[in-house]
Order: sequence, then C-alpha cells, then structure tokens
Amino acid sequence: MISLAALAAAGAGSCAVLAVDEWRQLHVGHRLEVGSGSADGRWRRSRSALGRLTASTAPGDLARLIEAAGAPGAYSANEVMGVKLILAAVGMLLALLALLAAAATTSGRASLLVIGAPAVGFLLPDLLLRRRAATRRRLLESELPDLADRILLATRAGLPLGRSLSGAAEHGRGLLAQELGRAGARVKLGVSRAEALGQLERRCPLPEVAALVAAIGRADRYGVALEPTLAALASGARADNQRRISERAQGAAPKIQLIVALLLVPAALCCVAAGMIAGLGGS
Repeated sequence: MISLAALAAAGAGSCAVLAVDEWRQLHVGHRLEVGSGSADGRWRRSRSALGRLTASTAPGDLARLIEAAGAPGAYSANEVMGVKLILAAVGMLLALLALLAAAATTSGRASLLVIGAPAVGFLLPDLLLRRRAATRRRLLESELPDLADRILLATRAGLPLGRSLSGAAEHGRGLLAQELGRAGARVKLGVSRAEALGQLERRCPLPEVAALVAAIGRADRYGVALEPTLAALASGARADNQRRISERAQGAAPKIQLIVALLLVPAALCCVAAGMIAGLGGS
C-alpha cells in the first residue's frame, strides 16, 4: 500500500507540473516578442538551457511524437526530454520522502518504489503526448473528406494550386484546415511549399495526408493532374469514416446490453418483488 500511495503521489505531482505549465502556455499564447527582463523571457531562456543540456539524450522518435501531438507549448524534443528527466527526479524525491515518512526503507517494496516512481514521472510526458496525438488523429480522419472535396472543387473551378489550398484552409473548419492554413502561412513567409507540406505531413501523420502531400508534390514538379487523386482520396476517406462509425455502433451494442442486464433487469425485478411483498402483507 505504501508503494502504491507513493507511486500515486509521484504521478499526481508530475500531472500537476505539466498541467500548470500547459495552463501557463495557453495564457501566454503566441507572443512573438518577449522582453528580455520579463518572467516569460526568463522561462524561455531556462527552457533553452534545459534543451541544450539534454540534447544528446533525446531519442529521434520523440520529435516525431511531438509533431504528431501538435507540438503543445512549442516544446522541442530536447526540452521535452529535459522535462522527462526532471519529472523522474521529482518521482524519485517523492518516493524517498514516502519511504522515510513510513519508515519502510528496509522492506522488500522499497526497491520497487524507488524504481517505479521515477519511471512514472519519466514516461508520463510520452503518455500525454500519445493521448493527444491519438485525439488529433481521430479529428483529422473525420475532417479529411470535406477538405479534400474543397480542394477538388477549387481545382475543377480552374484556380491555381496555391489558391486552391489557401481557399480550402480559409473556408474549412477544424484542425486539418488549421494545419493547412499554417502550411500556407509558412509558404507566404518564404518557406518552400515542399518543406511546408513536409511539416504538414509530420504534424498530421495519416496515410491520406501523405498521399495528398505526394500528389501536390507531383503536381508542382511534373504538372500531373491533381483531380483524380483528390477524388479517390475524398471517396476513400469518406468510406473509411463510414466504416469507423459502423464499427463504433457495433461496439456500442454489447455495452447497451450489459447496462440492461446489470441495471434495468434488476430494477424491474425489484419492482415486481416489491409488489408481491406488498400483496402478501395485505393478505
């Protein structure tokens, strides 16, 4: 019980640290100019220093995970690695404090506690990023057919490719339209379209988005017609959405039956039993 309590405390402390920082990032917003003496400037310098210290320890797949999660808080892979190490140290400290408070350092659970608490703190950012990436993936999958249709209609109307993409991003709704608008804004700032679409593919790691980026690249380089690819992409994405909806509906049926069996049937039996008892008492 002591080890479980300490692990829970370590996890709660780690969640609190990340929650406070995420709240702070939301209120800071997207400020482009920060005074050198401000608290936010000092925080950013601390983050940069932390990233430089942990630059050699960040794995390559962490950067891809951060991109897939939408780069929350504008953290780089090195900075996230530094946060992971700090949370592991916090978990270790909480575990040691719990052991000292319970005087259980000589028990067999001490080693498990000292190992488990830092592991919880170290893996917590990965779990949060994966959860955020999974949520983004579901949103992107549901929004892809409409965006592909918008690009297809603009292309069939004779608009240039750049106008078609910017118009779909401007008039579209949802996360995928925002990401496409982000790529268009980078192109306006002087970034090549191939590089901007490459970042779009990393931030939206779907096979359909990769196919769309590849088709746009072929249209840019070789002048290949984009309409057949867009039409096939939109119809395929719409069919996939319908299949996922059908699978969720099929999975909901057993849950409904379980609720009926565990709640409604016993409630009906209780009503019947109450009536029988009342009838017997009256007779």
